[in-house]
Amino acid sequence: MNLRVGLSVAVFVLAAICTVGSSASSLETEGVLTLLEEIRIPARDEGVLVEVLVRPGMNVSKEMPLARQDETEALATRDQASTELANASRVARNDLKIQLARKSHEVAAAELKRAIEAAERFSKSVSQSEIERLELVAEQADLQIYQARFDMKTAQLAVATHEAALQLAEHRLKKRTIYAPSSGVVVEVLKQTGEWVEPGETVLRIVRMDRLRVEAFFSAERANAQLVGRPAVIAVKVSPDQTIDIPGEVTFVSPEVHPINGMVRVWVEIENSEGKLRPGLQARIKIEP
Repeated sequence: MNLRVGLSVAVFVLAAICTVGSSASSLETEGVLTLLEEIRIPARDEGVLVEVLVRPGMNVSKEMPLARQDETEALATRDQASTELANASRVARNDLKIQLARKSHEVAAAELKRAIEAAERFSKSVSQSEIERLELVAEQADLQIYQARFDMKTAQLAVATHEAALQLAEHRLKKRTIYAPSSGVVVEVLKQTGEWVEPGETVLRIVRMDRLRVEAFFSAERANAQLVGRPAVIAVKVSPDQTIDIPGEVTFVSPEVHPINGMVRVWVEIENSEGKLRPGLQARIKIEP
């Protein structure tokens, strides 16, 4: 039986034997502190772990690196994609072909103009076939401008393709580092340096300690969805001779009623930013009006 199941059973037993407050404006019962969030952090890519950066008991913050996998191949892919993008960008900025095509068109058009003017001034000085040839040359030069523009546009689209390839390569490189998805405390390291891991395989386990949940049971007659959002006071026995009151809020009332004793599970969440409270501690819950 794991910790969470064990605590839930303990809460149920306590609730079954406790006396529930009969006040019309408040509810009281016994409960147990449990974890609000437990995260099994997986590897996102296959490969060898080259470094584990944390150990059990360490506090971690969101986005903090926890472990790293071998990055040799991912780095090479990223560098190749970066080089290809730089080359594609250089080609896309080069408009030399367009300039040459325009110049060729200017020369062909000028030559055609001179031939037509000469033919008009001096009959039979330029044959009709020569004029037609020069017209074809001018048209070809004009089409070369469009072709050069088309090639440049294609090169610009290639830049976008290489940018996407670089982003993908950087994403794969980032996947080689395992980050904390939220703040918490490392409670278990399942894989060590030098081990091979598969995508989805759990590497570490962390629990959230800055906010905890109190689980309790109330009679179905008094516990309903209207309790959600109600304030509560949690009296937690942190030592044999010390009990502290913590404010909380009802966040969940189960729609299910136990068929034997008619009890309903209720959750109350409390802050634990100073880390004084620990899962498993018993608590007295009073849900305020």
